Amino acid sequence: MLIEAKDLINLPVGAEDAQSKVGLIQKIIINPENGQLLGFLVITGFFSPPKALSFMDVKFWDKEGLVTAEEDNLVLPTEIVRLNHVLKADINLIDMPAEDENGQSLGLVENFLIDTETGSVVKYYLRDILGNARILPSEKVIKIEKKIVFASDVTQVSGFRLEVEGSQIET
Repeated sequence: MLIEAKDLINLPVGAEDAQSKVGLIQKIIINPENGQLLGFLVITGFFSPPKALSFMDVKFWDKEGLVTAEEDNLVLPTEIVRLNHVLKADINLIDMPAEDENGQSLGLVENFLIDTETGSVVKYYLRDILGNARILPSEKVIKIEKKIVFASDVTQVSGFRLEVEGSQIET
């Protein structure tokens, strides 16, 4: 299944062992080295520090929320080393500036599409200051740091089709 990142924010996280909601998704954490989903930052209570849920501990997910087997799968972010490193580096894909490898601005990352089976980002939705939108494939990403850099040939990319839950979007 494919799901947009913004559709996941504020969705509930349930635990099978607790038979209840144990938190809300606050943030999606992507590995900047390979575009793979590392996990989620989850709010578990008003005065509680956020917890981390590894992608590997997600048993089921859809547009209604995530389910993990045990509430104990929600841990302090420091317990998942790579995820904690990305959090400390403050790498957030949403609203991240995007450019091609020649330094030409492509706009900001407005959203991104995740394959729930593989945990991979498959598409990036960008919007420039003029309001022009474009969808770029993850294969064109050169690097992700404080900005996302795409291959220089993305300015020529056009006319591909994206299917999301039975809908088709032509660009």
